[in-house]
Amino acid sequence: MNPLRFFIIVISGLLLANSGCMNEPRLNKAKFADLDRTGKELKAAFSAGDGCEVPDAVLQRLDSGTEALKDKTASKAERDLLAAYVNLAAMSRDALLLCRSRGQLANFQFVPKGRIYVSQELDPVIERYDLAVERHLFKPTGAYLKSISSDSIKLIWDKADALLNSIEVMLKYS
Repeated sequence: MNPLRFFIIVISGLLLANSGCMNEPRLNKAKFADLDRTGKELKAAFSAGDGCEVPDAVLQRLDSGTEALKDKTASKAERDLLAAYVNLAAMSRDALLLCRSRGQLANFQFVPKGRIYVSQELDPVIERYDLAVERHLFKPTGAYLKSISSDSIKLIWDKADALLNSIEVMLKYS
């Protein structure tokens, strides 16, 4: 084989291989500044109590912030970070749904103290977090009702807190 031809083939191969190795843009932290502040507000709100005092405005800002960035991610790191914020918003909504449900029917005999009555609205949340369900017989009707522990709210907030810690790491080291 002619040395010039060999050289051209090798250079062409290197150029082709190098074209597939383009650097992906880095994470633009400025894009996520508002979501970062909102995440810190959320963490402060659920760290201050049992998590049921999280203002709806914080959750709305989280939802609107993720929606605004939905089609504006330029790299895998940005897509991963946005997905983490979307998951955080979903976890927060689930925990607040349990908070609202905690008070429903609590004064009735068929809901044991310290438990949350499980309505159909809560079934997806229970499945998503694999929460332990107890069945109770309501003697007057003979119907079985389901309930979950009030500690389920804390379990979801703990998962949200772990996700927030992961988000902080992603922002710090990306």
